[in-house]
Amino acid sequence: MTCCYGPGHMHFRIVRGWCLGLLLTLSATRATAAEAPSQGVVLAAEPRTFAEAKALPPKLTESAACDLGPGKTPDITVSQSVDVTQAIPAFCRPAEAVITQKLSLPDGSHVERRFRIVDDAPGTQLPPPPPRPRIRVRCEARRLELSVEGVPEAPLLRLEPIGIGATSASVRFRVSRDSEARILPLLVRDDAGARRALEELGLLIKDIPSRMYVRDANLPEADSVAGLAAALERARNRAVLAAGGDLGQYVPRDVLAPDLEGDRPPLKTGEPEEIGEVQPPESDSTADPDLFWRGGRLCVVQQDTGRRMRCYDPVARRWGKAVSVNRGDPSAWSPRMGRCGIPLGTRNVRPPESFQPELRLSPGAVLLWSVWGHEALVMEVPEGDGPPRLRAPEAEELKKAMLASTGSRLFAEGRFILDEDRKQFCSVRRPLGCWSLPWGRRGEDEGPGRLSEARVSPDGRWVAYLRGSAPSRVDSADETLTLVVRSLALGPYAAPRELASTAPRIVRTDVVMETPAWGGPALGEDDDERLTRARISCELGQDPRIPFELEMRTVASDDPWRGAAGGCRDNRVRLHQELWVPGGLEFSRRTFVVAGDRPSSEGEVKVRCQPGRLSLWMEGVPEFPALTLTANMGAFGAVRWGLAPETEARLQALLARDDATATEALDAFARLVEMNDDARVVPAGMKPNEDGHVSRMGCLATALEAISARRALADGVHPELHALLKTGGVCAERYGMRALQQRLKAATLPLPLSLGAVKGRAEIIGQVPFVPSIPPERQPQLYWRDGTLCRVQPDGARVRCYDPAAREWGPVVARQDRPFPREDLLLKSQDHPSPCYPMGGRSIPLPEEVRDVLPLSPRASLFADTSRGDLAPEFKVIEVPKDAGPVRTRAPSVEELALAARAGGGSASLGEGRFLLHVSKNERSPWLCTAVRPWMCWKLDLESEAYAVLATMASPDGRWLSYVRITREKPHIDELVLLPLTPGP
Repeated sequence: MTCCYGPGHMHFRIVRGWCLGLLLTLSATRATAAEAPSQGVVLAAEPRTFAEAKALPPKLTESAACDLGPGKTPDITVSQSVDVTQAIPAFCRPAEAVITQKLSLPDGSHVERRFRIVDDAPGTQLPPPPPRPRIRVRCEARRLELSVEGVPEAPLLRLEPIGIGATSASVRFRVSRDSEARILPLLVRDDAGARRALEELGLLIKDIPSRMYVRDANLPEADSVAGLAAALERARNRAVLAAGGDLGQYVPRDVLAPDLEGDRPPLKTGEPEEIGEVQPPESDSTADPDLFWRGGRLCVVQQDTGRRMRCYDPVARRWGKAVSVNRGDPSAWSPRMGRCGIPLGTRNVRPPESFQPELRLSPGAVLLWSVWGHEALVMEVPEGDGPPRLRAPEAEELKKAMLASTGSRLFAEGRFILDEDRKQFCSVRRPLGCWSLPWGRRGEDEGPGRLSEARVSPDGRWVAYLRGSAPSRVDSADETLTLVVRSLALGPYAAPRELASTAPRIVRTDVVMETPAWGGPALGEDDDERLTRARISCELGQDPRIPFELEMRTVASDDPWRGAAGGCRDNRVRLHQELWVPGGLEFSRRTFVVAGDRPSSEGEVKVRCQPGRLSLWMEGVPEFPALTLTANMGAFGAVRWGLAPETEARLQALLARDDATATEALDAFARLVEMNDDARVVPAGMKPNEDGHVSRMGCLATALEAISARRALADGVHPELHALLKTGGVCAERYGMRALQQRLKAATLPLPLSLGAVKGRAEIIGQVPFVPSIPPERQPQLYWRDGTLCRVQPDGARVRCYDPAAREWGPVVARQDRPFPREDLLLKSQDHPSPCYPMGGRSIPLPEEVRDVLPLSPRASLFADTSRGDLAPEFKVIEVPKDAGPVRTRAPSVEELALAARAGGGSASLGEGRFLLHVSKNERSPWLCTAVRPWMCWKLDLESEAYAVLATMASPDGRWLSYVRITREKPHIDELVLLPLTPGP
């Protein structure tokens, strides 16, 4: 066998015994039947010493043939690189070796591992954790075998191909039945051997990408690899919770589980007192601190000389005189880490990665804190030359060390520690957990500014810290920090008798996604996001050792626009409701609600689990066809959902009716299904989402198309819709798509404009440097005045107007203060970022789906409600009364639309108020829609696919249409186009 040592090295023959000692091994194979089966390739175990790592070759690559079936299967390959860094004694930096391993599997996926081994002096670092074991991979009997060697409880993982071809992308795997039988018992065990085996298997599976399985393949084979990965993750989380650990990194526990009142210390902080400004301290970790507590006072070293200090009395609230610096005995409290580590006893010890020193407990012990794992440990050295060790902190030693220190981040007798970066406090003893720190009124107090150098007084009564500016407000490197002092008060606290789990409670009744409403007061400025959860246990026919739960959560958070535009949303709360279903389904809806406001039009969504089935329905809608899904279970709890036959039967029966009750039931059913992002009906002319979940269940996608067609028949008809309906296949026949297509054709009226004139007589009247703003912008850059189209010049003070009758531009003239009548009606543009619409002396909050179209009077404006789809607008008039009465919503009239169009400087109204221009966000051309019921829309093909069309506007007399077209190819050219509007037949 030949071993390659990389570029520049010799290739030479080595004996078999020496090859077996290599970290990456490829057993010699012979193309004869008498040879033993191939041993495949080996991802070597982690070296134990620096000497072993340094002796490895810098580069090594091996491969083994893999036969998984018909066709040529790519080889299995492993590679290893070793990067050795020399020691730098002057900086106390030891030599280290970094080993990178990579395993490439036949499907094109990769598994990578990286080891870092330091050549440090004995007794200066903690004993290493158990080494990562050796992994052997081979192809045997047309199966891929992965074995974790050295971990007795880890079973052999066999993956069988379910698809094979000439390319790696066509290789797909499933977990073999014998491997599944061996792994399942491990998932319910909690002993150390099982945990180690599950951990190694999880790390191996985690690195194999999800494309090893595909949702389109048949169950149970296709989802077994993903199901195994999910089952291993659930088992790991269960073990962490059983050990008192914290699953939610960076997430305060009161957000994860707000109902755990017994596990939330009632911490209160006083109002912040700013007592001075300082320059940022030096980043050198070996420097003595300039901020410390001494004798109940906060002392600050003068930064000009570093030899004198002044101390602040928080009780008397005054500074003392400048005196010589006196930090006390540093050996009694300093936990500072130098370049060589933390001084412990007679040596320096390097802490483990992600841990930092917090408080010295004795000359040979220091408290460490892990910001990643929210855990505190004591690192200490024994007398003599024994290795350093880690242990849990003891209450008495923490209390004693805090009282003897000059300040730390610990308080409450060492039970909690401040986390400056995330403005929270965490427990240092199990059960672990973190809670939001009540810094005060959010937005008016600490805001986004960072905190640093936090020091809690030894008695735990005061906290001092440096407050920085928000990152966006820092203009120079000479940033000054504000020194702040606050009082701390911790009320009675009793640790929970049982482990406080952050998982929501399991219920045995229906899960309800309630009607969006907020019964309590609006979120205050010192409130954070509130979250509630509920779970329901489901019996889906899976293995009983792998429990399944649905999870429904409601997140209530502050409106980001609170206080903006006159405070129109000061009482609004944003609700985000989510329902998580096994199998990757998610149903969600978002809305704004006001405390005590009338309930939303959206009804309650109820979810019920029955053996092997899941049903969702909307409460309060007569004859609502429940969305019932059947579970097709795969290995390790993988599930694929299918549409139940009774749901399809109910849908077909409702689609055959034309009464209002059936239409309402179908409309509510479509809204429920479209709460799943993958199932939303794609508007006509747009490419569907091919990765959808619900939309591909049985014939549900066709059912949604049929419901959309029924909406079009009731509320408006798009000319292209009947041509885009799928009328072939079993699903189309089941839902009567051909009959719906014929009804749509019959209901589609001709365009009330002459398309020939629109396409044939367009005139380019000039180029514009950018897309101009148009009415209803208060200061439009393009508008109609006295029968001419006027464009504001770059200086903003002059205009030039185009006469369409004479087909020529006039001279550049000064811009008048009132360029056209009724300027008081121009309020804001459609794309204005403010969420509040000023009208009638008020600021009216509007949902994101409602966009302004045309101001009608100082107290009324026309809006397009696109909540049912961007191409299914419903035009409404929102009117503000003269008194303080409620805002009224009504249908528009043709007369007021025509009057507003004639009095403005160009608008979306034309045809004497009978039609309105509607611009879709995803369309290249506008739509022409009827302004009042029955709603109909026609697409105006103003340009070809080579252009985008923006800033469309009709003249006040309805005879002309102006727009800007932009070439899609570079260089992009913006051209101003004008064309006549001719009534159709």
